[in-house]
Amino acid sequence: GFTLQPSEFAKTFFIIFNAFILQKFHFEKWTVKYGISAGLFFIIICLLILQPDFGMTLTFCVLWVAQLFAYGLPLPFFSAFAVLGIIGGVGAYVAFPHVEDRINKFLDSDGTKNYQAERSIDAFVNGGFFGQGPGNGVVKKFIPDAHTDFIFAVVCEEYVIISCIILMTIFAYLITRIVKRALDEEDMFVYLALCGLMMQFTMQVVVNIGVSLKLLPTKGMTLPFISYGGSSMISMAICFGLILAFTKRKYHRDVDYGN
Repeated sequence: GFTLQPSEFAKTFFIIFNAFILQKFHFEKWTVKYGISAGLFFIIICLLILQPDFGMTLTFCVLWVAQLFAYGLPLPFFSAFAVLGIIGGVGAYVAFPHVEDRINKFLDSDGTKNYQAERSIDAFVNGGFFGQGPGNGVVKKFIPDAHTDFIFAVVCEEYVIISCIILMTIFAYLITRIVKRALDEEDMFVYLALCGLMMQFTMQVVVNIGVSLKLLPTKGMTLPFISYGGSSMISMAICFGLILAFTKRKYHRDVDYGN
């Protein structure tokens, strides 16, 4: 048997469907297009809060706001989103014990409570500049979920630090290529979809590496195409399959078949 996390796939399909809604109702009243988009968003958010899964809720919030920003939502609305985000963050801290625990561990100045992050930093220190060699890492034996959430620390400990730099360079290259193709795109649906898919990929990279470096609170988010995991790997493969489909060259776009 195997486990399946539906929210991993919901991220990708929410991005595509939201882009379709904004493009389909582009010439309708703002209350219509934004209302339908917000309705879909809040349905998913309510399901996530019932779990509760605050981390995935925050991810969907960022993806939705990013797409609206790319669409051209007036800036005053983003001020309202910022206020709602602060209220939601404080509410989650008060209402959900696991959120309070993660934030408190992240803010712990002694480092005694944030066990995973501290062991991750030990992996970077132990690896040094030249690394310990493939399979010779020892810190991974003491970090829970080292093969998923903290895979970046394992790579740094076992391989030379250049490998981590190369890995981040590849991620940065992919992100900039997607942005470039999105900016060159004239189709609104494709543009919004690419912006959302790019943000999904970027968030996973930034959050995973940020958690490993103790720059962000612990969040169970995998490193794309590197971490072990079924749902995440398949959903990211679908994400990049869509990106490739949207950005492939349309050789016959400008052909005049009438002549």
